[in-house]
Amino acid sequence: MTFISLFPVITVAQTQDNLPSPRGAFLRSLVVPGWGHYYTDKTDWNRGKYHLAGEAVLVLTYFGLDIRANRLENDFYTLALSKAGADLSEKSRDYLIAIGNYDNLREYNDAQLRARNWNSIYPDTPEYRWSWESSAQRSQYQDAREQVDRNRGQLPTLISLMVVNRLVSGISAFIKARDMGKNLPEASFSYVNQFGQQGVTANLRFNF
Repeated sequence: MTFISLFPVITVAQTQDNLPSPRGAFLRSLVVPGWGHYYTDKTDWNRGKYHLAGEAVLVLTYFGLDIRANRLENDFYTLALSKAGADLSEKSRDYLIAIGNYDNLREYNDAQLRARNWNSIYPDTPEYRWSWESSAQRSQYQDAREQVDRNRGQLPTLISLMVVNRLVSGISAFIKARDMGKNLPEASFSYVNQFGQQGVTANLRFNF
């Protein structure tokens, strides 16, 4: 369809400029899941609300587990110091595990000697010595330490789920924004008409 008029071209260009950008929708959802859907269509962004709610749950779960792990870690550090005389600051993970499995340093080193784990033996010095007052307290320590490991072991999974949620939300918002412009007319114009004469020619192409 060809018109010798500039008015239709102006009208179409304004409509296209008001369309949401698929790229903008995708990037917004990468920052905050659901934002891209809201940006694309503020009156209908239910899909975005699900992604936003899912993100809120994941973030709250992440910080909840991290806070709980820190609290439990402080608890078993205090327990080891007060009930076994062990200072766990700047100690390796292997040392923390050893304290939970053996009542004292001598018992631990004897087990390593029998197993010929020479590199696992700790020096018999005050900074490495420990001696639990009871096996029940040692078990309490071990339970708390294992809970910390379980809680922190879930954190990478939660981060992965956040990334997936952002990507899925972004792709969904991108497609929604792209589809909104599919059926709008494409416009072009020139200052020479189809007969080679001067004048404004506007071409509109409708997609159905």
